[in-house]
Amino acid sequence: MQSLNKLKKIKVLHIITNLPVGGAQDNTLITVEGLDKSRYEVSFMSAAEGIWLDRVRRIKGIKLIFVDELIRKIHLFYDIIALYKIYRVIKRGNYDIVHTHSSKPGFSGRIAAKLAGVPNIIHTVHGFPFHDFMNPVSRKFFILLEKYLSKISDVLITVSNLNLEKIVDLGIAPREKLVNIYSGIRFEKFRVDVDVNKKKNELGYDSDQRIIGMVGRLSAQKAPQYFIKAIPAIKIKHPDARFVIVGDGELRQELEALIRELDLSSVVDILGFRDDVPEILQTLDIFVLSSCWEGLGRSLTEAMFLSRPVVATAVEGVPEIVINEKTGLLVEPRNTDAISKAVNRLLQDPEYAVQLGQNAHQKVVDIFSADKMVAEIDELYQRILEKNA
Repeated sequence: MQSLNKLKKIKVLHIITNLPVGGAQDNTLITVEGLDKSRYEVSFMSAAEGIWLDRVRRIKGIKLIFVDELIRKIHLFYDIIALYKIYRVIKRGNYDIVHTHSSKPGFSGRIAAKLAGVPNIIHTVHGFPFHDFMNPVSRKFFILLEKYLSKISDVLITVSNLNLEKIVDLGIAPREKLVNIYSGIRFEKFRVDVDVNKKKNELGYDSDQRIIGMVGRLSAQKAPQYFIKAIPAIKIKHPDARFVIVGDGELRQELEALIRELDLSSVVDILGFRDDVPEILQTLDIFVLSSCWEGLGRSLTEAMFLSRPVVATAVEGVPEIVINEKTGLLVEPRNTDAISKAVNRLLQDPEYAVQLGQNAHQKVVDIFSADKMVAEIDELYQRILEKNA
């Protein structure tokens, strides 16, 4: 295989739904950006929508393929069309590897790749299509579907060892078919000098005000409503505090109504998607992740890299990096009282908060290098190509 690889490039296709700001998207784009183009002929497929569309168009040396029917929500008509279009692309592309990301592309992409006879099919589990708060019948259906899809996959990549163990425990795939590769971060884009007071003023806050915030899609998964509902109890003890949510999504109008209902309009801001997230993160005194389910949490790892003390829900892979009382504070999902108590504790004990932030930074630096992730994916590709040669 090594001699064959010297004669021709390895053809690999990455598939994801669309390109909003998100952890799965960042992971995929970093991989596509980082793979050695002298050895790989890289193609990338998604719907032509999302704030990171310009980012993918700037990547040199890759082929872009847009399928408009690749949407996040289940839609039988569009999903059938997407499956057919993906199959046609794969059949004509003669790919050595098809690598899918997230649940919907993991379904359509893997089936299309199998039908097209692709020799190496890889799927990255950025998060599960099922969770503990959904209808039990639906949850069982999605678990059975993942079991089937794992059978037509050569390798499943997880982004945390806790996710890997969950897959094994549920019988979705055997351990030998799994490999954990942490989702890398381009640390250099977060190493920016920020005048925190000036940035606070730019955002409309006084320099001495303490800011608690979260970054993420305004979706059922991220569950920002529980963060918002925790604010009144924080505000009672810390009336000077201000709260910021960076992100957008289908829950925005509902959240804005909740803010008005709780009479929080003067202390809570929803900023939408922003290009200056690294700067905004540095203005935060505390970062909150209120997700009901989470592969690992991209914004969480970014906040930890910037030494922000974090309060996060103990779901899926999160406890792997947020070690309670060491690198952050863990709370139960959907528990607004627990969130408010944890935030109040950190606000009341700034020295403890600083120590947690420093510990969090070291934890992330040790395992979340983007170059390390790309190198490990490259090594995986080489192993699977040799195995299936």
